[in-house]
Amino acid sequence: MARHKERVKIHHEPSTIETFLCISSMPQWVKLLIDAEPDKPYIEMLKGLAERDFYNDRNERLTIKKIASDLKIETSKVTKWLNAVYQDIFDLNENKPELFNQNRIPVTLYLHHFDDSASFKISLPALPREYEMFRFYFAKAKMGTDYFWVHRVEHSIEADAYEVCIWLRGGMTNKFREFLYDKAMFYNRIGFMDAMNKTEWQIDDELRSIYKG
Repeated sequence: MARHKERVKIHHEPSTIETFLCISSMPQWVKLLIDAEPDKPYIEMLKGLAERDFYNDRNERLTIKKIASDLKIETSKVTKWLNAVYQDIFDLNENKPELFNQNRIPVTLYLHHFDDSASFKISLPALPREYEMFRFYFAKAKMGTDYFWVHRVEHSIEADAYEVCIWLRGGMTNKFREFLYDKAMFYNRIGFMDAMNKTEWQIDDELRSIYKG
């Protein structure tokens, strides 16, 4: 039996500034973290950043060294703590999703881009439809992009509970590409293992070869 050669995984490695910008894009979630985790070692740093409005009025290029100098914290600690803050917001969202509900429609977002994936529970004023664009800047440090498109929307009802799950894929949508992909899968022109193990770029090359001309 032929074996599929394991490909190199593609994961995003954010800079500390990128992580900071994602955190600063959602100051209300920072406040949730401060209230929920008052004993974390980075709380005073977060309060100092909040007092400075996360440098949103800056004109010059922001650096971690600048943040560390202003807050009188070692640069290494700022880097360590910002990464911890970012992950802790995801953890808080998983453990206490009700804190992120703003009395709108509760949804679970499932994000995927290359080999990175994540989930996040929020509430929305309206539900997006398949193929619509969905921008989620906070997720950029984890996913490598803040532009997503809606791949699937699923509604479920059980007892008195109503849940909406939204699958998002990174990048820009291409309806024609998705049509060709579904057609190739339906006619077994692309195997299940290829679909699982190959990158979207490799699948695109296969689609072009199958449907060339």
